[in-house]
Amino acid sequence: WECSSCQFSNFSFRNTCRKCNGSKGYVQQHRNEEKKTFDIPEEKKTIFKIPEGKENQFKNTDYKMDSVKLCVGNLKQNDKKDHLLATYPPHAIVNSVFIAKKTFKGRNNGFVSVSKESSVKKNMEVRKQNCNLSGSKIKSQTARKRIILPGEKDFVRQPLPDRDYDLSPLNADKPYIHVLVDDVLMKILEYLPLKERIYCEEVCRRWQALLYLIFERTTHLELDYGFLLKNSLDPHSLDKNSSLDSEDTLDEDSRCIMKPIFSKMLLLSGKKLISLSISNPEKKLKKKAFLIIAQLCPNLEYLDVRDSYYGAVKALEACKNLKCFSAKWNFGLTEKSFMELISVLPWLESIDVCNTSINGNCFNLLPEGLKELKISFCGQVSKENLCKLSKACTNLEVLEMKKLDIDNNFLEKLGVNCTNLRILILDSPRLADISNQLKVFTKLISLKIVVSSFELPNIADNLKNLEELHIQYIQLRKETTDTVDFGKFSRLKNIVLISSPLSEKELMSLVKCKNLQYVTFTDCKNANQKMIKKFVRSCPEIKHIKYCKYKDLIDIKFVSDINEIARNRSEPLKMSVTCGRFTKEFIETLCNAKNMDFYFEPDCLVNEDSEESEEEEDFENLECKWSLNGRFWEDLPYLLLES
Repeated sequence: WECSSCQFSNFSFRNTCRKCNGSKGYVQQHRNEEKKTFDIPEEKKTIFKIPEGKENQFKNTDYKMDSVKLCVGNLKQNDKKDHLLATYPPHAIVNSVFIAKKTFKGRNNGFVSVSKESSVKKNMEVRKQNCNLSGSKIKSQTARKRIILPGEKDFVRQPLPDRDYDLSPLNADKPYIHVLVDDVLMKILEYLPLKERIYCEEVCRRWQALLYLIFERTTHLELDYGFLLKNSLDPHSLDKNSSLDSEDTLDEDSRCIMKPIFSKMLLLSGKKLISLSISNPEKKLKKKAFLIIAQLCPNLEYLDVRDSYYGAVKALEACKNLKCFSAKWNFGLTEKSFMELISVLPWLESIDVCNTSINGNCFNLLPEGLKELKISFCGQVSKENLCKLSKACTNLEVLEMKKLDIDNNFLEKLGVNCTNLRILILDSPRLADISNQLKVFTKLISLKIVVSSFELPNIADNLKNLEELHIQYIQLRKETTDTVDFGKFSRLKNIVLISSPLSEKELMSLVKCKNLQYVTFTDCKNANQKMIKKFVRSCPEIKHIKYCKYKDLIDIKFVSDINEIARNRSEPLKMSVTCGRFTKEFIETLCNAKNMDFYFEPDCLVNEDSEESEEEEDFENLECKWSLNGRFWEDLPYLLLES
């Protein structure tokens, strides 16, 4: 209101003028004055052109209003639904009445739904004249349509509206990115990471339309706080010297995936989406994430929910094509929620619940068609529940069990029931010699075991289809008179032996494996550099050799000899080895070795004078430190960089 004495403008809640302390003793002046008009040049009037056929969309806004709903305002806090319903005439058929929470002014709002559109118009005319409730006049107007968001029950997916964009005339004197055609510009935008695409969407309507087409073609989507940050959507929210990925500039809430971002990404790419990975969502998203996925991703086949578990599992019934479910390192997955998941998705073919809190009581309810199961680091699973697993899942092809209480009796039952196993991964300190139990798995392609004792000659005749063999002994295996003929594994491509005695005869038997490409020998007794040179000379097609032995460190002569042997190869030989002291001559020899690529393991680099015990080893006194990521180089007398 405006003071009558000094013409100073004051807020409506003040009773006296803030300038002259005059009283408010007259009617407030409403701002219904005529709007000031400005002369706009004709050039600027023609900037925006309404597209043909869409004139009504810009002139009329009735499409946003609900024709059968009224918004009633100025209600008191004591007003109830029955009081509001009594004010309507009998000819108006009211379907529902809803009173919302009080506003900041202490008044409530209500919404009244009627059956006919004509009833809304009649009620509007009557209420404009006079309509009071509890001594106050009610204000009525047509309500706006409520926007139903993804995650709500009544949500129906609608096609995205077409947006027209006009390009300004080209200027030959200046470079102009809109000269590029759509196909070329889309190819450039596809190389950008997900976070940068969100930035580019705000450039112009053309870029937004092209990015929408890119998202529609997306089949694999990974949503992680490393790619999508709450602060990253606003480039001005961070300082110039701070980075988006630095943990110091972000709080806990900003590291979570927000529900609006998640809904928009699935709206754009949900139709053709096959694989989806979610990590670290906000609390609001956890409750409705599965419901949003069920509504927007009908063709989803792979779902990965890490770090935290979600509610509303029953909504996933709509995902009939979902075959793989992963909840790795998800401590929120309990036995109850896992049982609910199995009952809702009986058509699953792959389940990964490694490092969760399940105990396996519902293993007898696992799907019959399950082909892949990973339950590593689930320490609460008992032997009895593992027996249920072997009986329920007879069609298993991949089984991973690390750090579980497994014994030889379980492997015998597993061999009787699950005869189709192709990949088996076991890691248990209680496993003794299981070579006799593994003879039954004749279809195995990959075998990875960590055992205390194992006899390789016993499985060489039965497991002839092996392509990958990984054996690690908890203690150094004792030497035996029986030697292993690795030539019987004719399809072998990758072999890893850790803490195993290896004779020259056994090593040279690997030459018979024509498909062998990757070899790893770590702390293998009797193995030496001379044997490795002979093996490399006999296997011209091998790609990568890893030889780590603390008592047999490589020297300049070994590098020169291997480089000479690999001279006639079509591709450079890759070798991962242990080494001792770096000198000027050693580094020059490495740089001159053009026929091979050396890789030095950080945990395998030792000092020549260091002791064998890791507890007594003082890493601060080592003469040389090496790191693959280039964080530190210390005590290097000479460094030569080429190419």
